[in-house]
Amino acid sequence: MRLLHTSDWHLGLAEHGLDRQPDHDHMLAQIREIARSERVDVILNTGDLFDKANPDIETLRHAWASLEELASIAPLVVLCGNHDGAKLFELMGTILKNRLPIHFLDTSTLLKREQGILRLPTSDHESIVIGAVPFIRSANFLRKYLSEGLDTATLTYGDSVGTIQEQVGRWMSDGYDPSRDIRIFAAHLLLDNAQPSGSEYHFHVDSDFAVRPQRIPTAEYVAFGHIHKPQAIGGLPNGRYAGSPIPIDFGERADEKSVVVVTGRPGYSLETKVIPLAIQRRMIDITETLDTISANRKSYTGKIARVTVLLDTPVDDLERRVRDMLEGASVCSVRPRYPAPIDAVPPVGGGTSEASLTEMLSAYMAGRDDVGDQPRVSRYFAEFLDQLRQGQDLEAGVLADLGAILP
Repeated sequence: MRLLHTSDWHLGLAEHGLDRQPDHDHMLAQIREIARSERVDVILNTGDLFDKANPDIETLRHAWASLEELASIAPLVVLCGNHDGAKLFELMGTILKNRLPIHFLDTSTLLKREQGILRLPTSDHESIVIGAVPFIRSANFLRKYLSEGLDTATLTYGDSVGTIQEQVGRWMSDGYDPSRDIRIFAAHLLLDNAQPSGSEYHFHVDSDFAVRPQRIPTAEYVAFGHIHKPQAIGGLPNGRYAGSPIPIDFGERADEKSVVVVTGRPGYSLETKVIPLAIQRRMIDITETLDTISANRKSYTGKIARVTVLLDTPVDDLERRVRDMLEGASVCSVRPRYPAPIDAVPPVGGGTSEASLTEMLSAYMAGRDDVGDQPRVSRYFAEFLDQLRQGQDLEAGVLADLGAILP
């Protein structure tokens, strides 16, 4: 048995206004080559195929072509992640059911045992038995799925999903033959000992969504998606988060990307091999003066860059100058940063005069790197105070301008 585990592609990703399809194409070409060279029997994607639940038509075409190419190498199983749309998965599964060996698993498959457990033959006349728990976001689904005799009102999300996992484990083991079968448990969820990259959707990696590893059913390999940092699952010698195969955002700029190839025979421990993926465009943070950025500009070629420029005084047309300077890089954003005034912090116990308010604003901005043109913000603030003192209405144009500067 040879299985390739990948996850969290996020096709259609366009963070910071950048088209990431070149990065995805580079990644997908590597995965196809690994699948061929390793002669895998099954390719398993554990969720977040798309970046948005309702991808645009070009993203759908890209995904469709990519899935068809992979399915021509080996049967493909795709779980529905928190970024994916369950209805879209149902539709794609219906269309492709009799055309290609692609299996889309969303929460509806948990209600149909015959679809929720896949038995796929291998080239060695063995069987890969896959039990899957796609991402579950709906409390209504949890109440519908769990037995009526269970007091669901007292269960946490983790407890509820843990109960579903255990049920899937029982289905996987029903009729299990250790001389013939290899069980794979697949899920798209957060384990409470996982280490996020920081670029995952923050709400869905909150501790309220965490599931205890002790609730994972017995399987020869445990394949997880949702967390973007590739890692072993703590406490399990045979489980991994495959992680995202490209850096999704700057929280992953230091991560090394990979896929997992699992090999072995029934009745024996499986071998897990992590195969690195080359990253086409690294994501980097640049925090330098204009002169230093100019001197190092060749080293930034081919990178995706977030730029903070260290300035003593404002520079006209700063963003255009930086983008022209780094024409070989993909620049996401350009922000100035000014030194904090020595007397920025007002003395403790100071009054509430206009001067102390201005000083307080300067102290606030000095501690942040996401306020654009700080001198202009200070100037507008002084104008506001003057207008308020004279009983005038605040000018709408000035308010709009300030709103474009502040985070």
